Amino acid sequence: MTVNEIFRLQDADEYSAAENIYLSAANEKRSAVVLAASRCAGLEAVTADRPKVMLPVAAKPLLRHLVEAFKKEGINDITVVGGYRADAIEKGGIRLVVNEKHESTGELASLACAAAHLNGDAVISYGDLLFRSYILRDLVESDSDFCVVVDSSQAPQAGESVTDFAYCSTADDRALFGQKVWLEKVVGAGQPLDEGRAPQGRWMGLINVRAGARERLLATLAELGKRPDFDRLDMAALLNALLAAGQKIEVHYVHGHWRGVNDLDDFRRAGDFAHGQSPIGSEGAQDTEHARD
Repeated sequence: MTVNEIFRLQDADEYSAAENIYLSAANEKRSAVVLAASRCAGLEAVTADRPKVMLPVAAKPLLRHLVEAFKKEGINDITVVGGYRADAIEKGGIRLVVNEKHESTGELASLACAAAHLNGDAVISYGDLLFRSYILRDLVESDSDFCVVVDSSQAPQAGESVTDFAYCSTADDRALFGQKVWLEKVVGAGQPLDEGRAPQGRWMGLINVRAGARERLLATLAELGKRPDFDRLDMAALLNALLAAGQKIEVHYVHGHWRGVNDLDDFRRAGDFAHGQSPIGSEGAQDTEHARD
């Protein structure tokens, strides 16, 4: 006997309708796109025969950690944009598309390769991330059309790239509980920090896009595609273009609890992070140069 039949026999059609709404929401399509086309300057010694996302971290490829994190949140439609040594990417549980021009293009060109696979609520992610599970869970639970994660423990250091540092409407503060914070700007590759103004943290490379905002995202991507420098644009350019078009992007603050892998030192520390050996709050150390498309 079906659940609907039981409800009908109990003369509880309203409960049956509620169940249909609940099941529909629970089964709503969700997707993810992982940008993993570059080899990454700084990891040449260990990427001769495989891309960065296939480097072993705690006995399994970096990409597998990311895929498992998505699946834990019910995101099973996962597209990975490969490029360098895409032939070595394990295809189990993912859809692989290839940016054939990865050597001469950037992150937005890679995203464009997978744009058709942004279905339902969608997460766009750098491919070199490890993070505590609550970060993704809180991100996908946001009710805002666009939401990003910013690490407030990150501050620019002398001599390092400032790419992905973020300016937000309010600095991280425990007193903000229940209040939304909004993104104002993300520093792109080759751009300077605002003079006399400190950023509120670093965007860690995760975006959640609600299904209803998908067309706005794609329209903004298409507009950027008309620029002569499109092939060199990074994800910061997309976020800033959305902001310039009047879209509001919510910020979820974290304080560490994640790691990117962009050089040999990051690679060594990633194993400790994945094994849970890093002290809480110390895992936010991030790369000094981005090459994640």
